[in-house]
Amino acid sequence: MHKAKTARLALAIAGMMVGGSAAAQSLTLEQRLAQLEEKIARDEQQQKKASAGTTNTFRFSGYARSGLLINDKGRGGRAGPAISPASSIGGDAHIGRLGNEKDHYIELGFHNQTRFSNGSWANFKALLADGSSSPDPWVQNKDNNLNIRQVYVEMGDFPSFSGAARHASLWAGKRFDGDNFDLHFTDTDIVFLGGTGGGISNLQWNEQWRSDFSIYGRSFGDLGSSRYDDNNVQNLLLTSNQFYGNWQWMLTGMSANGNDELKGRASTTGSYALRSDDTAKHGVFTMLAWHDKNRFYGLAPGSSTHAIQWGKGLGAETRQIGGDGDLTRNASALRLATFGVMPLSDRWSVAPSLLAQHSEDRYRKGDRYDWATINLRASQAITENFALQYEASWLYMDLKPNGRSYQDGGSIATYNAVKGDVYKLTFAPTFKVGNINDMLVRPEIRLFATWMNWSKALDNYALNDDFGSAGFTAGGSWNFGVQAEVWF
Repeated sequence: MHKAKTARLALAIAGMMVGGSAAAQSLTLEQRLAQLEEKIARDEQQQKKASAGTTNTFRFSGYARSGLLINDKGRGGRAGPAISPASSIGGDAHIGRLGNEKDHYIELGFHNQTRFSNGSWANFKALLADGSSSPDPWVQNKDNNLNIRQVYVEMGDFPSFSGAARHASLWAGKRFDGDNFDLHFTDTDIVFLGGTGGGISNLQWNEQWRSDFSIYGRSFGDLGSSRYDDNNVQNLLLTSNQFYGNWQWMLTGMSANGNDELKGRASTTGSYALRSDDTAKHGVFTMLAWHDKNRFYGLAPGSSTHAIQWGKGLGAETRQIGGDGDLTRNASALRLATFGVMPLSDRWSVAPSLLAQHSEDRYRKGDRYDWATINLRASQAITENFALQYEASWLYMDLKPNGRSYQDGGSIATYNAVKGDVYKLTFAPTFKVGNINDMLVRPEIRLFATWMNWSKALDNYALNDDFGSAGFTAGGSWNFGVQAEVWF
């Protein structure tokens, strides 16, 4: 007899010897033992039945990129999709990332899903991330940024929910919003909403229409890294996402009470700029997007995505929603994004993209920032495991800071108005394990040669900008290297 079962019988017998009903005491010991064994067997069957419908599934996911990048002088090259002055004023005016990255970045995801016998489920997700620019195999703490980027629980398919909420899910914790989307080829978020909060997703009103609602708290600065207090919720964001077929309509309202109390101090985003006396406490952002996973601009098989975005006040940061506390209360921005991927044949695929933004009264009354970036990546399959990739990028900027100032060492300097463009060309022989003609399948190992140049006027935007710094002025720059990229 099983030890646990024997122990339970012994305890039960001891209880019966202490007392019990008259009817129970009239039974023989054998009869009592038989009743107890029957009861224990029923309990065990019920427990097994309850646990039989509960399953746990664990999954590990990851993303990583790492590579060597050197210039034509045999030293470390300067690079990055966000290397232009326009990328410092919101909107992610990036140029293509192929052959243009020198960092080492990793994300490790841990996912556990529990499914219950009543049909409901619960997910736990955590995401650890770290980044470094050092080529050394051991990096000191000052150079890495180990971070818990996500940790949250999501639950759904509650039997007690009905109607539009029958298959809805609830979530709470620190996370990226489930409705974010990006443009991989320029390492650009079209929309990034994240922080700590909660929400309800997948309210299904009919076959075509569903809704997601969320509330987030976050601090200002890139990915929440405020210069003042990372533990302080500086901005509250309430978001509605409505989906109808391929359409997405996003509306976000935000409030940052006390943001104007920091006026006259250094930037909340760590850009060394000085804040205006007219900083915003509120904002609104909206986006209308179209996602087609099966057609390339309605012309051929492939995929395409298009979005138009508008923001006012704190909502004028149209990419990382709620992330810029330096905006004025009258700041406004209009942004257009469109990109797609199309296989031309069994050997050729192309991925064009366009991003453009107009912003005014952004950091100072009367300022204006206009930029547009076009990127085209093409892939030519040579063998089953080898392809040649090509990328061409062009970025135009017309930046008028209108007297915006920043700290440069112990003195105050002023951003200069500039107008000009940047272009980049990359050639990258690439090795893949399979799916050679799918531009979004990894892992890849690629060699590359990249040429980049820009208008001389852009060297004068700011003293602390990459452009115009020692050894990095207009006239052309070569970078060479090798890079690995993987996700699963």
